[in-house]
Amino acid sequence: MHQEADYQSKRQQKITRRRMLLVTGAGLSALVLSSFNPLQLSAQTPKRALSSNDILAIQQLNSNYFYTLDALKEGNNAVKWADTFTPDGIFSLTSADGTVIVQATGTQELINTYNAFPDVQTTRHWNNNLLIEPDFGGAKGGCYVIAMNIQSIPATIVRTGLYEDRLVKFGENWKFQARTLILDPNVPAPTMNYIQ
Repeated sequence: MHQEADYQSKRQQKITRRRMLLVTGAGLSALVLSSFNPLQLSAQTPKRALSSNDILAIQQLNSNYFYTLDALKEGNNAVKWADTFTPDGIFSLTSADGTVIVQATGTQELINTYNAFPDVQTTRHWNNNLLIEPDFGGAKGGCYVIAMNIQSIPATIVRTGLYEDRLVKFGENWKFQARTLILDPNVPAPTMNYIQ
C-alpha cells in the first residue's frame, strides 16, 4: 500500500512537471510570437555576395555618374545622368546637419535638377574611397567627393562631401536607387537655378 501511494505521488509529480513545462513552453511561445517582427527576420536573411562583375559594373556606374555630372559625355548629359538612376530613383543633396537642400525623384525630376545645377560646365568632381557592400536586394556604398572650380587658376575647391548610395540591379545593369550627397560642415550649398 505504501509503495502504491509512493508510486502515485511520483506519478503525480511527473504529471505536474509536464504540465508546468507545457504551460511555460506555451507562454514562451506566445511571448516570442507576440514580439515577432518580419523585418527582423529579413534582417537575418543572408545578403547575396557581389560578384567581381557586379563590383566592376558599380564602379563603372559611379564613373558614368561623374562624367555626365561634369558634362564630359557626348549628347544630352542631363538624360545620361538621370539614367544612372532607376526610373523611380532619388537624388538628395543635404547639409551636414541633415537639412534637405534638393531632392528629386524619378527621371524627369532628375533631368530638371541636373539642368538647374549652376556650375556643370565649370566643375570637376574628384571622388575616392569608393565603398561597395552587399545589401538586401542589391548593394550599398558611397564615396568621398571634392568639387573643384576649374575656371580659376589654379583650380579651387568649392564643395566637399560624402555620397551614400543604395544600388539595385535593374535588368542587366546596376543603377542608383537612391544617392544622397551629404555636404561637409561649413560647405556652402550650390545656389540652384530654380526652386522646387
